[in-house]
Amino acid sequence: MHRFAFATTLVASSVLAADDSLLAQLTQWNKDFGPAYLPKGVDPTNTNDLLARLQAGKTAIAAVAKTQPEAKFAIGRFALHTPKEFRDFVLRSYTAGSLKMDAPEASAVDRGVGAANGTVDWSTTKCMGPVGDQGKCSSSWVFATTAAVETAHCIVTGTPIDVSEQDIVSCDRDELDEGCRGGIEYTAIDWITKTGICLATDYPYISGADGKNNACQTSCPKQKLAIDGHAWASGEPKLETVVAKQPVASMVEATNDIWQHYASGVITSCPGSPSDHSVLVVGYGNEGKTNYWKVRNSWGAKWGEMGYARVRRGAGGNGVCQIAELPVYPKLAAAPTVAPTTKPAC
Repeated sequence: MHRFAFATTLVASSVLAADDSLLAQLTQWNKDFGPAYLPKGVDPTNTNDLLARLQAGKTAIAAVAKTQPEAKFAIGRFALHTPKEFRDFVLRSYTAGSLKMDAPEASAVDRGVGAANGTVDWSTTKCMGPVGDQGKCSSSWVFATTAAVETAHCIVTGTPIDVSEQDIVSCDRDELDEGCRGGIEYTAIDWITKTGICLATDYPYISGADGKNNACQTSCPKQKLAIDGHAWASGEPKLETVVAKQPVASMVEATNDIWQHYASGVITSCPGSPSDHSVLVVGYGNEGKTNYWKVRNSWGAKWGEMGYARVRRGAGGNGVCQIAELPVYPKLAAAPTVAPTTKPAC
């Protein structure tokens, strides 16, 4: 540990001497993000360490840019994370085996490339609210779930709704759902179908600040949504068909430099590791000759393209970054008898 700290100090000193602009970039990073976005245990007053981290981030950005000709990468939220720290932030507690216990049989999934034309973009509709920020809690699965059920409910009723992520984090205790320690979208969808869910105004999200599940509060009224359990959309052809009708929660392979430093454009490949992070597939389109999926992340609006990313579509198999391996969505149901309190249309 002492050797690493000494080496980090030497690197930072030499870097600062060679490039005074690095300090200006660190100052700007602090303005844009600040200590709340540093990895756990990092001293925000240790300028030498922060400079060394920033230089390492810039080196990684330059390297990953060479492998992704259709995307851009920049100093962002995770620029001061080491690769291990970023992996620790992203990784969830599920195993592939537990996920597939309810997944469709592989032989029944069409792993073709798909052939949908045109553009679909649910993010521009009144049914989808602002991009959320999971903060220090490993709750990407929660944010993908809430965005999926909100839009599904709005599609049926015509009325936008903003439900509580904290209700799921603190109160959903299905055997696979553990709040900030990870969980599964399909079990959360089923839990909401069965129990209803509180509104965000009645039960605000607090786990992003401390990374803890926090005690379940039962005082808020539960809202019944126009959903009826879950269904799968595995394989790009099926995913295209469903996304044309409603957004779909999915998991991607995100513990890599590509997602850590992504700024804009189309991600055309991933290293090939298992899925580890949840997103919401909100549409598809094309840029030039490249077809893409548009996905909504939960790392705030300062990440990527205002909180969104685009991933190449039509790769076949499980898709780029495993995006088409296990997509799941809430089945639409009749509108609830008593309409819930809602937020105004965007």
